[in-house]
Amino acid sequence: GEGNGGSGGGGGRVMPSEKLEVGVAVEDITPTLGEKFWNDANDNDYYELGEEFVDTNMNGVFDATWIAGFGGGRPATGVNDPLEARAIALRYKDKTVVICVLDVVGYFIDDMEKIKADPIVAALDVDHIMIGSTHTHEAVDTIGLWGPDPMVSGVNPEYQKLTRDKAALAIKAAVESLKPARMRVAQTKTVDENGSTLAYHNDTRDPIIYDPTLTIAQFIDDADPSKTIATLVNWAAHPEYAGSKNNLLSADYVHWLRDTVENGVASEGIAGLGGKTVFVQGPLGGQVGPGGGVAPIGKDQNPISTAGLPKAEAAGTNVAKLALDALAKTGEDAATSEITLRTKEIYARVDNIGYQFGFQLGVLDRQLFNWDSSMPISETNTPELKSRVTYLQVGPLAMITCPGELHPELWVGGYDGSWSWGQNILNEVENAPDLGMAPAAPYLRDVMLSNPGVKYVFSAGVTEDFIGYVVPAFNYVLDAQNPYFAEAAGDHYEETNSVGPKVEEQIQHPMLELATPPVP
Repeated sequence: GEGNGGSGGGGGRVMPSEKLEVGVAVEDITPTLGEKFWNDANDNDYYELGEEFVDTNMNGVFDATWIAGFGGGRPATGVNDPLEARAIALRYKDKTVVICVLDVVGYFIDDMEKIKADPIVAALDVDHIMIGSTHTHEAVDTIGLWGPDPMVSGVNPEYQKLTRDKAALAIKAAVESLKPARMRVAQTKTVDENGSTLAYHNDTRDPIIYDPTLTIAQFIDDADPSKTIATLVNWAAHPEYAGSKNNLLSADYVHWLRDTVENGVASEGIAGLGGKTVFVQGPLGGQVGPGGGVAPIGKDQNPISTAGLPKAEAAGTNVAKLALDALAKTGEDAATSEITLRTKEIYARVDNIGYQFGFQLGVLDRQLFNWDSSMPISETNTPELKSRVTYLQVGPLAMITCPGELHPELWVGGYDGSWSWGQNILNEVENAPDLGMAPAAPYLRDVMLSNPGVKYVFSAGVTEDFIGYVVPAFNYVLDAQNPYFAEAAGDHYEETNSVGPKVEEQIQHPMLELATPPVP
């Protein structure tokens, strides 16, 4: 047998169960808002230096709560829906893992390591904790890039501590609430009857390749199968449906997606699952989101094309309805729930000059490695980031984490147009991708599906770290005059927010290696 840790004395764990155990917890990370009144002279919903503001604490600085996403300098003027840290714990026999996701734009591994080192977390009997972000563009700057000025971090250290403390509490509560569960899984695609995704999301960077797969895993209370403990949902889209004119804090579509999975839509007679829903972001790089004419259908049955909270509400609600429908019609009860875990530390070179400045100025606060900080940065003295990738399998469901925004072609391949959803794969003339130079099969998704017992796969985006876009090497183009600060002609914005040209090799190749089934 598996050891003999009886329940008497010693406080040890009882005999490992042959059943999957699941626990879940939610903690509020909504901030107390900073200063929020300013004279928005040009009515663009951004604060620009020189605009007058109400200086409540009389320190001569506009101490706003800075919203991350779009451009820097967006003050929060209110709260639309709660920002949260949500954690799900999974245990099978002697293996325990936790996935904790925060309603933030991104979260550096340095902050994640502080959470794991928190005494209340360090004391838990857990094999691995994955912390990720929803990547909402309507919440608080937890990275630094969205302050009032490019030279000023938007991070508030007190708020940063609040997010760490609350994440630690959520992780602890999830582990402490573990109980036997059954898993039911379904997948569907966010496409309409014509095979178009444009009522849900889109890809606006060539090559037009993206994965509209929506994955839902329901964890049912084994003692009372009428009750849901937790639900895990994965889908890929930038949570920026509320747009840059919204100054209210929000988890964007993610809020309504979670709420609808839990509570249903009473007016339409749709029942929710109860329990708590944890949303995990997907491979959203290369601009998967609301761009290029996405128009979710609103409550009045009319499409909503204009950015705003109603668009975010419609998108989240409709994706949740598809997930609930798929679960009801095609949900499969997992015969096995064994946990397989593989994880590895990786390093990525920071060639992006903007990022180099950000780290040196302290606008971006994280440790750099493998360079001499007393010497100038050069080709032979370039700092690296330490990061991590993880493969997690629970029975037939397997996921692989990406520490940044993975371009979907590095997940599905799809260079033959099979993942373009009725759209032209190439549209740009300048610096157009040469698909003849694209990587050959097998692609990451196929490699994931080659693992024994695996039937459902997804990639968890912006999880275990936040390092920007993971752009394929064959289509990595920088502006010749002003690399990283200006974008090259055509579809090449993402390069300006990526660590450098080696990002595929240093981030996605380790993901491929980790996804490959080990030789027994």
